[in-house]
Formats: sequence, structure tokens, C-alpha cells
Amino acid sequence: MNIAVVGYDHAHLPRYVPAIAAHPRLRLTTLVAPGLNRSLAQQDAQRYGVRYVEALEGLWSNERVDAAYIGTPPNLHLAVIRELAPRGIHILCDKPLATTLEDADAILETTRQHNVTLMVPFNPRYQLPVIKLKGMIDQGEFGEVKHIHATKYGKIPRGIANLDTDWFFDGSQAGFGGFGDIGIHAVDALRWLANSEAREVYARIDQLIHPDIRVDDMGTMIIEFKNGVIASQQSGWVNPRGNSTWLSVSFEVLGTKGAALIDKPYHDLEIADENKTERVPWWRADIASLVNEFVAAVEEKRAPAISGEDARAALEITIAAYRSAQTGRPVTLPLSR
Repeated sequence: MNIAVVGYDHAHLPRYVPAIAAHPRLRLTTLVAPGLNRSLAQQDAQRYGVRYVEALEGLWSNERVDAAYIGTPPNLHLAVIRELAPRGIHILCDKPLATTLEDADAILETTRQHNVTLMVPFNPRYQLPVIKLKGMIDQGEFGEVKHIHATKYGKIPRGIANLDTDWFFDGSQAGFGGFGDIGIHAVDALRWLANSEAREVYARIDQLIHPDIRVDDMGTMIIEFKNGVIASQQSGWVNPRGNSTWLSVSFEVLGTKGAALIDKPYHDLEIADENKTERVPWWRADIASLVNEFVAAVEEKRAPAISGEDARAALEITIAAYRSAQTGRPVTLPLSR
């Protein structure tokens, strides 16, 4: 299956491009960089022996394209998908699906109309401890789940593999600041673990850590799900530059028959020298597994494990959190337009 990378803007590119290039049933053919990081895209094109084009129009000029990973800023996802889907190109679109529910609904309608697969890669679903936790919840090992807590902290997205990531700090392009950027992964995981849709959201979100940016950097949220599960989440760009890991992730489940805590979602080594200590992941199953799920869904002509509808639901909860933070009041779902 021939696949292209469209957009060289997202901070996830340094992990997804190698995983796509290494997949045995994918053939990476083209890197398209209509926005930022064109020099890096050119370097990677040489590294992987594939075409490089600056404009999306150049994608159709040479060979068949079956699928695309979209790494543009979120505000451009709809426009790109409207170009890809009518050509029958299946879509692995990085998060968030869109910056508004209107755009998300238009994306879903476009992909349905042209019968193409749409998947958004929320990686906590493919972290091995979280997979184990989900299975234990579904098997009733904790009894009736009462509360789920997620923490997802990260460093501010600067200095990532020579990428220009200034768009993260422009709300019109990114849609959200640090809480939504890093937190939407946890939002999807909470909904997945709770196995329910959200009923009400209350949040406090603000710019508290980084005075030099124009968007929020952290927040706290409480979600009431329709099945009675209460979830809480803390997320944002709060890890200091000297933190031993880029990401700090945890999940906690409390039930009537037991509890569980995940505080290390990856296999890692702690490495120290005279200047610093780092925890370095030495093996990760999540990125390769997400790419493999996308390929399998296309080949088997079925819905992927993380569908466009799942991505819309995570977006709606995230938007509700920001509305709650603006008003200081709980927000009921589904949202009115």
C-alpha cells in the first residue's frame, strides 16, 4: 500500500515517519511539506529514498497514493482531507481531528461519502500497561469502576528534532494550548477506559507556567460519564526542561473490588552522567501498533480501533473543558453549536 506523509509540521513526525517507513506492508512514496520544516522533509526524503514535494498538488503527479498520514496543523485538516478523500486515499490524521466540531463533522461526512478509512492515533490505547488495565476493567477485576484519574504532563513543544513548532502557540492553528494539545490523548483514554460517553465536564485551564506564550499551558478537568464513572485529568506543558523525561503519564483506577495504578507506560532506562539524569524509553509498542492497526483496518475494510467518531468525541470533551474554564461552570454534553 503506497502511503504519503502530508504536512511536516507536527511534533509526532520524528516517530511516525520511521514507523511508516519500516512497516512491511507500507511503501512510503512521498513527503509533502506545504508549511514548515521543508528542509527537514527534504533530508528525510533523501534518507528514505522517496519523493519530496512542497505542494499537495504534486502528490498526484507521479504514482498512485493509497493512504496518507496527515501532520499539518489541526486547522488545516479539513482542507487536506477534502483533497485526499475524493481520490480514495485512506487517512491517518494526527490529533486533534479538528479545532471545531463543525470541521470535525465535515471531516466525518467527507470520509463517509468517499468510503475511506479515517483513524486518529491516540497512543495511550496502545501502551502495553494501559491495554492490560483495559482488559482487567472489562473483565470486572476491579468490580464496579467508580473513579479513573489520568495525568499527562509534558515539556513545552520546543526543540524537538530540529522541528519548527511555533504553530503550537497560535490558538487559531492549534485550537488549544497545552491542556488540549497533550491532554486530548488522555481524554480519549478516559472515555475508552470508562466505556461510556461524557455527560458533564468541569475544568480550570489557564496560562500558569510559561509567561512568554499566548495560549494556556495547563489545566485540571472532571468528567462525569453517563454510566456513573467519575474521571479526573491533569495535563499540560508543565515538565521543566531539566525533567528526567519529556512526558510524565499515569492512570489510576478505583473500583468496588480493587484499584490499579500505572505510573510508567513505557519500558525505559534511567541514565545518569555528571550533568543530568534521563529516563530514556528503550522499547515502545504504541507507535508501530497504531500504524499497524491503520493498515489492517484498510486491508480488512473495517472500522479502525480508534475511529473518526472516537476522535470527535474526544474533541467535544476537550472543547467542553475550555468552555467550562471560560465560564467557571460545568458544561453539559452534547454541546450546542
